[in-house]
Amino acid sequence: MHTEEYTEMIIQISTLLDIEHDEVTKFLELMLDGYNFEDAVNACTLTTEECKLVLSEIQKRKPKE
Repeated sequence: MHTEEYTEMIIQISTLLDIEHDEVTKFLELMLDGYNFEDAVNACTLTTEECKLVLSEIQKRKPKE
C-alpha cells in the first residue's frame, strides 16, 4: 500500500464528503497504480459522482510544485 503519505488527506476527504475512508483509500490506490478512472470506479463501491468529488478534492489539496 502506498497511500500512507496521503492518510491525513484521505481522512479529510472522506469526512468532508461523508464517504467510507476505506473506499477512498481503495480508489486512490487504484488511481496511483495506473488504473484509469472508469476501472477505479468499477473496483470500489463509490459512485462515479463520489469518485469525481474525491479527485476534485485531491486536486485542491495537491502540493504546488
